[in-house]
Amino acid sequence: MNSLRNAEGTTEVDLLRSLLQEGGISPVFQPIVDTATGIIYGYEVLSRGKAPLESPPVFFSVARENNLLWETERACRRNALATIRDAAGGSPLRFFINVSPGVFTDPRFREVFTAEALGPYGVEPERVVLEITESIPVADYCELERVVACFRERGFSIAIDDLGAGHSGLRTLSICAPDFLKLDMALVQGISMDPYKRHVVSFLCSFASAVGGKIIAEGVETWEDLKTLLELGVPLAQGYLFARPAPDFRSPAPYVLERLALLRRAVCKGDCIVGEGLRSLVIRRTTAEKGEMTCEELERIFRKNRTLDHLVVLEDEAPVGLITRQNFFLKTGGTFGYQLYQKRPLEDIATAAFLKAPVFSSVSTLAKLAMEREPDELYDPVVVVDDCGLFLGTVTMKQIIARAGELEVERAMSCNPLSGLPGNRHIQNWIEEARQGESCTLIYGDLDRFKEYNDRHGFLKGDELINLTASILREGLDVLPSGSRLGHVGGDDFVCVCPGPVSHLALESICRSFDERKLVYFAPEEQAAGWYEAENRRGERCAVPLVTLSLAVIESERIAPETHPGKIAEIAASLKHAVKQKTAHEGRSAWMFERRRTDPEAMVAENAS
Repeated sequence: MNSLRNAEGTTEVDLLRSLLQEGGISPVFQPIVDTATGIIYGYEVLSRGKAPLESPPVFFSVARENNLLWETERACRRNALATIRDAAGGSPLRFFINVSPGVFTDPRFREVFTAEALGPYGVEPERVVLEITESIPVADYCELERVVACFRERGFSIAIDDLGAGHSGLRTLSICAPDFLKLDMALVQGISMDPYKRHVVSFLCSFASAVGGKIIAEGVETWEDLKTLLELGVPLAQGYLFARPAPDFRSPAPYVLERLALLRRAVCKGDCIVGEGLRSLVIRRTTAEKGEMTCEELERIFRKNRTLDHLVVLEDEAPVGLITRQNFFLKTGGTFGYQLYQKRPLEDIATAAFLKAPVFSSVSTLAKLAMEREPDELYDPVVVVDDCGLFLGTVTMKQIIARAGELEVERAMSCNPLSGLPGNRHIQNWIEEARQGESCTLIYGDLDRFKEYNDRHGFLKGDELINLTASILREGLDVLPSGSRLGHVGGDDFVCVCPGPVSHLALESICRSFDERKLVYFAPEEQAAGWYEAENRRGERCAVPLVTLSLAVIESERIAPETHPGKIAEIAASLKHAVKQKTAHEGRSAWMFERRRTDPEAMVAENAS
């Protein structure tokens, strides 16, 4: 590459040397967002050059080929730290700094990247995450292990970049034991449409949780992918959906955070079972306004009230600090601790990096987030806020763990073992809740001629077809009213509870998707003929049409408020019979709205399609 010359005959390596000498490499920062709260967790530090070496892959390639990698990465780090000092001094945010394996294991890096060296920039090691990039292979794994241990002792955190791509492997993972695992964008992009990617990321989330690491999804660009990541429990994300890399510390646009909150709420609501919300656990505990109490006064309160475990510091009703009894006496104990802190305001001893959760969060999600905290914060209480970020109260880990355990048992007992969807108990509660609103719609779905399919193709294939139906209906929630919930009654029967009216287009989309995707469960000759030979319910051999999906749709205005749930089931069964006649006649999946009243004198079904 150094043989390439521009019009003036200057080689690219000469251009790179000029950039390094003139400070032509500048930092840009991309936010990493906490998906549970919408708050910025930190920034990844990236670099940009000047044309024709503006792109990092280009100038780093030139640097590698001309033994200038050390000088290039040093320039990137210095410029980034200077910007952090000037624009973000005193910020509690973390900064993720990329380091290639060759530079990371270079003895010079250990000598120059120390707490003392960071001092002039106002950055503590605890706020720096060294991101080991795996664009080139690791030359010496033993040395890598020694260097990781060295930087850990200094207080730095470690991240593995581009996990799932390049040279990232299990050996690097086991040696580094990273605090953060950054998923390569190839794993993230399109995850909403790729079951295999979902399985991989789900496994990595479980692995990270088990070893005390955090997953960061890179390259998040669509709301569909973000929704899937939320469902999988990915705690941190970055990508163009939130913000592009910029020379200053930008936050996602307000409308992006608002949509994230709505999406998070929908995911939590769809996944929650009755009683899983935080609200019932929240207790308004002792608080103190910022600037109105000293540590000496707080000590008297702690000693007087032996049951007081923690205190929340507020500023205009927003939580800005948390003080636990244990941490307070740990800091103020000893010969000089009390003298050092007694006259200082209590916020000086409070931690600002506490776990804060919106009140609509689910207990299960919060339990997972809480257990991913640092060891010394593991059992701190969780501060709960409303939609505006104002303080509501706190929840202790004892409460969260106890309730999460109860919910796991309840979910296991009440969910369908085949699809994993909530069962009858949940569905009944959802219907009762939905009927309290202004309007709702109930969709009852089942498969036509499923018994014959099971008899002809076997129970394993039958189970696969039921799971396909569950997947299509679950995906169909995206085109149904926000907050719609899907349950599995059993066998091939499903119920969807929607808070509002359902469009004809949404129903048509679900039916069309089923008819297209069901074909893989039939032999080519069966697909071509549109039927197969099997025994009917009377034991007679006959031509059986391909399985179709019937959707019976009942709107709340068709049901009198006092109608018993059993009566609603009767109406649904009657309507499904009418839909099945339509699917048999047309040979495709179909839907039908209930047009009868609960008044017995007006029981006439009309086809709405």
